[in-house]
Amino acid sequence: MIDSDRPLPPLIFADETPRLVRWRDFLLTLLMWLIFAVMLETEFELFFGHYLEGLGLGDFNTEGKWPEFFERLTPFFFAIATLVTLLTVASMNTLRRRKRSLLLPAPAPLGLAEECRRTGIDEATLVSARALRIAIVRTDTETGFRIDAG
Repeated sequence: MIDSDRPLPPLIFADETPRLVRWRDFLLTLLMWLIFAVMLETEFELFFGHYLEGLGLGDFNTEGKWPEFFERLTPFFFAIATLVTLLTVASMNTLRRRKRSLLLPAPAPLGLAEECRRTGIDEATLVSARALRIAIVRTDTETGFRIDAG
């Protein structure tokens, strides 16, 4: 339910985007791409260095150093294996608990008097609400529950 006293927040549409917002977005995007390129400098040298040397753009170290590469990644592989193991254990535990819960009998339904006591409505209202095919229950701090036919 929307509070009609409070105004809605202003909306920014694509054709109304302020110039400073467009410049900010452009500069942030450019900065992130530059940071991404710096992070991947070694990979760029490894995979594109041969072609760049052929174009005369510099002397690049294109030797793979694969043992050093995998040695540096070893802690990350252990972290991945640990997280996958923990996820598998948690999944198996969830499946076991689900299977056990499905074997339990369904709980006994509340009696009419107990349900009326918990909800704070009288028995006639509850019986008429149960008879409705679609019931819409609204809660209010002043009046409690209000049940309408849907």
